[in-house]
Amino acid sequence: MQIPGLGTLEKDEENGWYISQAVVVPALNQQAYTFLLEGYDEADEANKAAYQSTITHFIALDPSILHKAEAEIFAYYQDTANYRKSEKLDVVHIATAADVWQHIQFGDEALVCQRPNGDKTVYVSIECDCDWEAEQGLQIVFRQGQTISKVGPFDDFMSNADAYGEPGLDKVIYQSRG
Repeated sequence: MQIPGLGTLEKDEENGWYISQAVVVPALNQQAYTFLLEGYDEADEANKAAYQSTITHFIALDPSILHKAEAEIFAYYQDTANYRKSEKLDVVHIATAADVWQHIQFGDEALVCQRPNGDKTVYVSIECDCDWEAEQGLQIVFRQGQTISKVGPFDDFMSNADAYGEPGLDKVIYQSRG
């Protein structure tokens, strides 16, 4: 199968995903990503077009998009740091929101899927390692590949509304755990 911007994709029969060759996403530190398309076979033509435009938007992201989510990522760091302090565990010190990027290592897979609930829009989710939360890492979700719509520990959900079962959290980028 061919997708503009990704070229030929292979089908992973075990998971039902289509998998691309690595493609560089300049906005994410020139990181090369393997795209995993979930649910593409079940999509009608309009939704297949939505997958394709989401991928195109994601690859063409402007690096400034990340800085728009700094405050939310920093809030996630602060929640984690406060928890670790309360448990008398080691804490990575990050002084400001702008400093979070020095403590994030982008992953190499981008999951592209249609949200099963709510707006049923196509999203891109990436998993990152972060120095402050080794176990759960950092998930960054991009609605339609254009705007960051969710950050926090990796949980496979495309929105906080889905993660917490609260429709009112649909537009919330980071939902504090505390």
